Amino acid sequence: MSYENEVKHLAGKQEPIPGRVDLGLMRYLWQAGPFSSNRQESLPKFLQRVSVLKEFSSNELRILSQYLHRRQFSRGEIVFRQGDAGYGFYFVLSGTVTIQHLSGREGDLKEHILAMLEKTQYFGEMGLLEDYNRRNATAVCGESTTLLGLFKPDLEALLDQHPVVGAKFMREISLILAQRVGALMQEVTHLRHQLDGGSTLK
Repeated sequence: MSYENEVKHLAGKQEPIPGRVDLGLMRYLWQAGPFSSNRQESLPKFLQRVSVLKEFSSNELRILSQYLHRRQFSRGEIVFRQGDAGYGFYFVLSGTVTIQHLSGREGDLKEHILAMLEKTQYFGEMGLLEDYNRRNATAVCGESTTLLGLFKPDLEALLDQHPVVGAKFMREISLILAQRVGALMQEVTHLRHQLDGGSTLK
């Protein structure tokens, strides 16, 4: 069973999702400050480096962090599988995640590596936005990988309890999707141009 399916199973039974991040106000502010130890990057400093969160204030990041779940993975562990119903969005806190897509007919499936994600990168945003979204790839962890996950119930609670922060997060997720759709359309246009023998598209 993938990690995401384990989380869905717990949520369906009304059981808490393990690994909830809860630093407390004073500890969070200390770790975010300039005098905290730099030997190991703190969660506040990590969140400040994530590009999708660059417009968030320190207090908004503190609020968001209270809805995240931390989980360490071993090499080869599956976050979610292609075809599973989406349920969460993930930040790579450490390690690597490979995004793989299977294509072809049963018995002759081919594996394609779509991306190798590293620290401060993120994935899985469609799982938060669509009720019946199906994952179009499998996410596999590398050695000693730690992820921060935000799941549908967490997002709903964030929107209910901190609507300004929740709306800001939703706006950033929407921008990610718009950028990815734009990149996809450019690729489709490029392929059509090649198929048309380099002629001008009409």
